[in-house]
Amino acid sequence: MVPASEQEPGGGRDGPFTGLKVVELGEGTAAPYAAKLLGDFGAEVVKVEPPAGDPARRRGPFPGDRPDHERSGLFLYLNTNKRGLTLDPACVAARAVLDRLLGWADVFVTNVTPEQLRRYDVAPLTLRAAHPRLVVVTITPFGLHGPYAAWRGDELTTYAAGGLAYSTPGMPDAAEDLEREPPLHPACFVAETITGTVAATASALALFGRFQTDDGCHVDVSQQAAVAAIQQRDVTVASYTGARYTRLLDPRVIGRLPNFYLPCKDGYVAIAAPADAHWTRLVEAMGSPRWALDEKFDTGAARIANWQELRFRLIEWTMQNTGDEIYRIAESLRMPLFPFYSLRRMAESEHVRTRGTFVTCERDGVPFRMPGQPIRMSRSPGGLRRVAPRLGEHTWEILHDWLGYEADAIGRLRASGAA
Repeated sequence: MVPASEQEPGGGRDGPFTGLKVVELGEGTAAPYAAKLLGDFGAEVVKVEPPAGDPARRRGPFPGDRPDHERSGLFLYLNTNKRGLTLDPACVAARAVLDRLLGWADVFVTNVTPEQLRRYDVAPLTLRAAHPRLVVVTITPFGLHGPYAAWRGDELTTYAAGGLAYSTPGMPDAAEDLEREPPLHPACFVAETITGTVAATASALALFGRFQTDDGCHVDVSQQAAVAAIQQRDVTVASYTGARYTRLLDPRVIGRLPNFYLPCKDGYVAIAAPADAHWTRLVEAMGSPRWALDEKFDTGAARIANWQELRFRLIEWTMQNTGDEIYRIAESLRMPLFPFYSLRRMAESEHVRTRGTFVTCERDGVPFRMPGQPIRMSRSPGGLRRVAPRLGEHTWEILHDWLGYEADAIGRLRASGAA
């Protein structure tokens, strides 16, 4: 994506963003994940942390459940292929250093609050005036424009405000009682990860634009909007038909059946047979039981009308088989049926091993695995070049070797708490 003329001298072709220079002033997941994606594909990323460190360092999980800000699994994953610099932008001296660093950079990614953007002198208009070729990417809960612009929010706030909580659980793992089964949130940072992906993609598009115009821009990413953008099903149905999802198993809005998550002999399995051809194969897979040949189930409309009985009939069959047994049957009949994988089973599966979905890293002599890049590029694959930085690990290198600060100036920055 970065033109050869803009690459660093001697830069390799180990990733499509080789030669790209990124500064990240972020915490948690959204901005760090955006910068990580750029770094994993070759960009030189400098992570700016306050002297106390990114709060993700304190979130864990930790080996042996012993808190250690250098061994947080979350931090180690989100900050591969970065160099680490400690600066406190609340200090005037540190803001001057940050400004010099941004003069070096192509992209600035941040998810600090709008108030902090102004206080740190990194508001988009300020940076656009000082560094016209810089691509400024701001990530905030609700964007920098609109009545909610000054509102604060986090993962759970934006997951709910983006509409995703309202429809979770939804078909096929729908709720049966709205009072007893409230909206759910998965055990991961869904909203922030989606937002980080959007921000990284937008950065690439902005760089392409800069290549055409030689001018940077401001990319204003709203975490709520990023979440809302994946709500195609609910928004489309509501806009075109006026129907409302209620998280209940409702045949009026769940589409063709069967389309269920069902228990099986050793866990759960997804049973999807939306078309008549699929239903015919599923009946064959079940051994053509008499109930499945009844007129109550011989058409799509009939299966929707009798969906409750259909669900329990299918459970009678799935409970006689393991998930792998059902999958083998499905493969032979070209059916979209699949057992639920636990995280451990997924990570140890032959497919994941063959594709190299997970990479092995090391910290303090202890090896560990984490997800690698979600996509592959044949000519410029990128990959893991360095593990996440220790707190302030590259401060001297960046200040002295890259930015030209003398040793006594660095000493004064550290003595004042600015670095």
